[in-house]
Amino acid sequence: MKKLIFGLIAVVTISNLSFGQATLEQSYATNEVSRDFTNAFKTDTGLHYFTVEASTILKIYTSSHTLTNTITIPIDNGFVLDGVYPVSDTLFNTDTLMEFLIFTLIQSGAGGEIFTYKMTLINQNGTILQQFGDRGYANIIKESSGVFKLIAHKTTNENNTVYDVYSLPGTTLGTVTLNKNISSFLGFPNPTENTIAITNNVENGQNGNLEVYDTNGKKVMQKNIVGGNNVIHLDVTELSKGVYLYKLNGETNRFIKK
Repeated sequence: MKKLIFGLIAVVTISNLSFGQATLEQSYATNEVSRDFTNAFKTDTGLHYFTVEASTILKIYTSSHTLTNTITIPIDNGFVLDGVYPVSDTLFNTDTLMEFLIFTLIQSGAGGEIFTYKMTLINQNGTILQQFGDRGYANIIKESSGVFKLIAHKTTNENNTVYDVYSLPGTTLGTVTLNKNISSFLGFPNPTENTIAITNNVENGQNGNLEVYDTNGKKVMQKNIVGGNNVIHLDVTELSKGVYLYKLNGETNRFIKK
């Protein structure tokens, strides 16, 4: 009997040591994701969370999970939400209101193969600050001088890419480091039918694995990458139409196969 008691004590002790490494603070339910597949971002005023409900309502929370803003996302008739891109509170304006890039799209053509995009900048109150027209992707880069640039771009259905470069008045993103969704880890053309050229972020002499996932999280492609080449040419001809996530060397982005 003593051995049994000691055994039970040992099991309980081990169990206590095996759990409790992370404490759940809050659970958020949402039917949409941001551009970088995370719903948390940091500004100069602290950490914030956001959710998108019914593809039209944006809710913003503080670091203590208190709801502060509920916004109806501006979406034109016939368009649907494609992504919410948290930016900063000081990058586009000198006020302290949080800024979001909103991406919407509409599909047309017999097989839905024609994509028309719209990109809109709003603040945390839902006020439209700027409209960028038919631009489906954006990246923010920082020059060595400290000036930030917004690069808005689209790929036409003829696989011609248009780039617009904007100078931004702000000098900080409000984040400690550049988020992955605003890095230079890019793929062109996007959308693509056959081949996508992806910037190689693997250092010279190093090796890496380029992985491609579908929206269900299933790995559909993998390619060994050697550093030194500036661009990776990936053949996606055999992939089905849809949105795919690609990862390499700790960075993530996505592309559309049309």
